[in-house]
Amino acid sequence: MSAKLKTIGLHILFWILVVMYFAWGFGLGVDPMKSILNAMFFLPGHLIMVYSLLYFLVPTFLLHRKYLQFFLGFIFLIMVCGIYTVVAQLSLTSDPRLQGASFTVGRNILPFIHIAAIAASIKLLKYWYLQRKQTIEAEQQRTVAELRLLKTQLHPHFLFNTLNNLYSHTLEFSPKSPQIVLKLSELLRFMIYESNTHRISLAREVELLQNYIALEKMRYGDRLELSVSISGNIEAFQIAPLLLLPFLENAFKHGTSKQIDQCWISFHLSLDGSLLKFVLINSIDPEPGKGTTKGGIGLSNVMRRLEILYKGKYRLVKEKLEEVYVINLELEVEILEEQYLDNLQLTKSI
Repeated sequence: MSAKLKTIGLHILFWILVVMYFAWGFGLGVDPMKSILNAMFFLPGHLIMVYSLLYFLVPTFLLHRKYLQFFLGFIFLIMVCGIYTVVAQLSLTSDPRLQGASFTVGRNILPFIHIAAIAASIKLLKYWYLQRKQTIEAEQQRTVAELRLLKTQLHPHFLFNTLNNLYSHTLEFSPKSPQIVLKLSELLRFMIYESNTHRISLAREVELLQNYIALEKMRYGDRLELSVSISGNIEAFQIAPLLLLPFLENAFKHGTSKQIDQCWISFHLSLDGSLLKFVLINSIDPEPGKGTTKGGIGLSNVMRRLEILYKGKYRLVKEKLEEVYVINLELEVEILEEQYLDNLQLTKSI
């Protein structure tokens, strides 16, 4: 059934209920047919009142806060409908109660106000519902657009840092350059084919982190002391893509890269049921002004993404001590959807 036919059907049902309501007032149990006919005599007046109100006065004046014009128009409609009831009463000579023309507020005015109030309430509730729905949809679209913007900022930022790493090795004709290119190609494949989705496998996100760590180990060599611990059933859960990487990248860029001597990073990821615990500790230079912890757009973006995607489902603590910087993230993750597995198989076949 089309929306138009559905609307027409609802209007017909509404007016049937109105007629039956007033027919009951005319004594429906005594003479049903006569009561229904008498009630229908007043139906044109109700039609004038309701449709003039809903399709002219309310959208033209009330919704635009032109209350004086709305009030004057409503008074005019009441006068028109009151005159109509007098004419209708003159036609109902067969009913002794309505014989002749008389005018009372209870008979000539209140019924129209009553039905108009019901119809206007339905109209305003519908208007409020549609406005609320549009507001929610607009907010969702704004959030999606913001997330896309954050990702477009994150990808070049991440690639820029990695390409700098590759550049430094190629200048030295390092034999590690082919390995860097291979790892970088894997990261690019992930970003192109897998990161443009709502969620990915937590295991895939961890694999991305490990590839990034491998790149950085080539860069630092023996100067970097690295401790990595991953535990739990990471294959069974999913997470927003590229959510953890900026923390790790920030530890290298704003922590270890600013240290001349030996540096170290401790990275621990575990699952307690559906609670992801991510602890990242990196050494920093104790001298003031070095080893800044604010980071660039990567870290600020991931914090914004956490607030959008996991509001109320995460706890993030950042702490700068004398010689270390600590990231402690607890995050409620979801069970892995089968749809992601299908998409992963498809991307691997490309």
